[in-house]
Amino acid sequence: MEVVKSKVIEAYVYLYRMKKVLRSGSVLYITAWLIVALAHYLLIGVWYKVPASIALTEVVVYNMVYALLGIGVWFLVKISDFDKIHTIELMVRFIMVSSVSLLIWLGFGYLIMSHLSYIPESYLEFITATVALRAIYGLLLFVMMVSIFYLINSNHNLKQHQQREEQLSSLLHESELNALKSQIKPHFLFNALNSISSLTITKPEKAQEMVINLSEFMRYSLRFSNQDMSTLGQELNQLRLYLAIEKVRFGQRLQVSEEIEPDLENWPLPSMVLQPLVENAIKHGIYDIIDSTAIIIKAVAENGKLLISIKNPFDSTMINPNGTGTGLSNVIQRFRMIYGINNAVEVSRDNHIFEVKLNIPAHG
Repeated sequence: MEVVKSKVIEAYVYLYRMKKVLRSGSVLYITAWLIVALAHYLLIGVWYKVPASIALTEVVVYNMVYALLGIGVWFLVKISDFDKIHTIELMVRFIMVSSVSLLIWLGFGYLIMSHLSYIPESYLEFITATVALRAIYGLLLFVMMVSIFYLINSNHNLKQHQQREEQLSSLLHESELNALKSQIKPHFLFNALNSISSLTITKPEKAQEMVINLSEFMRYSLRFSNQDMSTLGQELNQLRLYLAIEKVRFGQRLQVSEEIEPDLENWPLPSMVLQPLVENAIKHGIYDIIDSTAIIIKAVAENGKLLISIKNPFDSTMINPNGTGTGLSNVIQRFRMIYGINNAVEVSRDNHIFEVKLNIPAHG
């Protein structure tokens, strides 16, 4: 039902857009023919000194016939793929279509004029005598009309091509972001399940508590898994659920300090970015250190940016065999793709302190 509803809405939007395009195109087309008609009137009315009523009649008849023919020519240009047509074939088509168009234009124009009672016989003879000049004039109009139609159609195709490229680029961008996001859950689950496996032997009651916390964490994560952007408040809630899981494993060895400036909960930032950074801090700050480890999380607003800092101690003499570096590199790639800047994530090591800084603009 939802799919059908979506398709109906898409069709309605398409028809509405086509209606606007046709309306604007019709106005331009009519305006162009009014200019041509004015030039036609000046030519026969001033140059040949034809009476105004007869000149006006000819202008209306001949230009209306040609304007109607022009609609058919437009559709021929629209369906023709000029880039794939050989030059000789293109010339043959042009000669055939222009010849038929001129014959119809001259023939119908003369036929309509001859059936109007107030048009004198002498004027019909004038039309016949100037048929060669009229054919040249009609051919010039045809060339101008086809050229304009071709330019309009080419411009339209170019815009459609650019739109398709933008859509493909957007889809590729979105798929890459989704691929990066999808790496986070398996990476975290792998670590969490390994911990639960160990606790089932040593501390079964802790394993049960960790399973319950993991369930809450996954339920929360699923709620925001389809969103590219989240808020600081939502990310902190998810982070606290994650830390509840890790505290079951590490107990008092894991100490976390939050220094969050007030009124920043609604600041937008990419979803699921804080948890892998804190996971990285725990991995490098607890595995190789026997004593308790304090992880400090700060968030302040400064110069129109949200600055988030995650610090943890580390032993520079130890080589940590744990992990593959997926979490931190994942976050760096996502920030680069979303914000289009290379300095959104800064990593520093100083005095046995490892720090990750996030510089998040006001608008994602």
